[in-house]
Amino acid sequence: MLLAGMLGLAGCNQKVNWPDLPVSEVTAYFSDAAKTRTIDTAFYEIQNAKGKKLGTVLFSSPYSDGVEGFNGATPLIIALDADGRIMKVALLDNQETPNFAQRVANGGLYEAWNGLTPAEALTKDVDVVSGATYTSNGVKQSLVARLKAYERQIKK
Repeated sequence: MLLAGMLGLAGCNQKVNWPDLPVSEVTAYFSDAAKTRTIDTAFYEIQNAKGKKLGTVLFSSPYSDGVEGFNGATPLIIALDADGRIMKVALLDNQETPNFAQRVANGGLYEAWNGLTPAEALTKDVDVVSGATYTSNGVKQSLVARLKAYERQIKK
């Protein structure tokens, strides 16, 4: 109720209008994207020009805002294909030391979840990248926080 009051909602049954996601932000993941549809907090369906679902984009923030890597938050974008399998995980703008962030990328951490459903990804034990432990752990914890929230969102 506190959140509803802060948002100026009379009751919890009112829908919150989350910001739209510009198509230009998802074409790197979905080349045929023509439309984005806001589903819930940091949760967007991506569609082609004919309205066919191409996949889903999730942003880890605000769910992972308390998670820190070596030098701050490790915000992610997670792209799911039309079947709900992870096709891409990427680190967004952050304050991590570029060398550590690059080690994580070169170490293949972001690809470790590709092809998995969110439920499978939540149970997969992924090794951290040597020499970038804090950044790796931040990425892992951000992904877990977001996927747990996603699981709750789709069960509504």
